[in-house]
Amino acid sequence: MEPTEYSELSEFASRAEEKRDLLMFFRSLHFFVEWCEYRENTFKHFKEKYPDTVYLLEGTCSHCMEIRSTRQPGFELVIVWKIQIDEEGMVFPKLDLLTKVPERALGLDKNRVIETAPLSFRSLLGVLGIEAALDSLIRLFSGDNN
Repeated sequence: MEPTEYSELSEFASRAEEKRDLLMFFRSLHFFVEWCEYRENTFKHFKEKYPDTVYLLEGTCSHCMEIRSTRQPGFELVIVWKIQIDEEGMVFPKLDLLTKVPERALGLDKNRVIETAPLSFRSLLGVLGIEAALDSLIRLFSGDNN
């Protein structure tokens, strides 16, 4: 495994080796692979469903998905989807939202919608779940109201 590829797993493997806990290592590895496959399938699904809006610069194996506005060029959202393993070997997804908007738009954003978007995205994830939250954002940016 390359040190930069799946850095979360590399760190966990080192911890598991120190603890000499093979059961925890293989159990966590199993769930890590399942989350990686789910992320890959989810990104692939949205790329196929919204080919003009969704961009996967590193392919479906990427941990980032770009959502580009079809109505407002220069407006982009980047979903960063990491898979984390805690000290006890519990595996869980961590999704973050980054915004890319023109400077002029930032100046016009009096309600700080752009600034608070990452926190609002976390709330949306909690309410809708991963796939529905991503679909809502993509539809918003693509202008697809279906």
